[in-house]
Amino acid sequence: MNEQLKSDLASADPIITGEDAKLRGLVRNLASDARKAATSGVNRRVPWWKRRRAMLPIGLVAAFALTGAAVLVPLGQLWVNDVPVEFDAEIPIVYTTDTGVDVSCRYGIYFGVPTNRTEADEQLADFVQNHDWSGIGQRIYDEAIANPFVPGPNDDWQVDTPELRDRASFNRALEVIWEELPDELIDDYQSSGGTMDCKGQLH
Repeated sequence: MNEQLKSDLASADPIITGEDAKLRGLVRNLASDARKAATSGVNRRVPWWKRRRAMLPIGLVAAFALTGAAVLVPLGQLWVNDVPVEFDAEIPIVYTTDTGVDVSCRYGIYFGVPTNRTEADEQLADFVQNHDWSGIGQRIYDEAIANPFVPGPNDDWQVDTPELRDRASFNRALEVIWEELPDELIDDYQSSGGTMDCKGQLH
């Protein structure tokens, strides 16, 4: 793991200055597990956000926060060109797996660059803020189940496990969110980025 990612994970700690040692320990343990998974997980050569409906983020760093048991942790801080930004929307991802497990997590999204936000960025921000996202989580899940990810010759895997394949399938299925955005709005926007606390559980 590079130093930038270590720094981003550390800055995403929502209770770094808190007084609750038990809660702080829980969050740090979860963050440690996430770091281990990140260093042994999927290294995809063609990330899902490079596909047709999304452009490469410009200077975006996605900081991933975790939720534990009954403790609701803030989604995390997103930085764009070294500037912290507020999400344009936190999209609720709620679904039930084929084994009857109820999953609830969030995807935070931001459009543009804070120092040079275009009208197209603002229009997309307004759309996602006011859009009815009901059912989007189940649609993402159904897409992940219907089109499971299988490593191919262009994918560089260090470790191959069912859990990592599920996570890759879920991440790819997030494109369902982009299908909700009007074509006329996404033609001219300059960039997008986000962060989530979803773990990609499919079973």
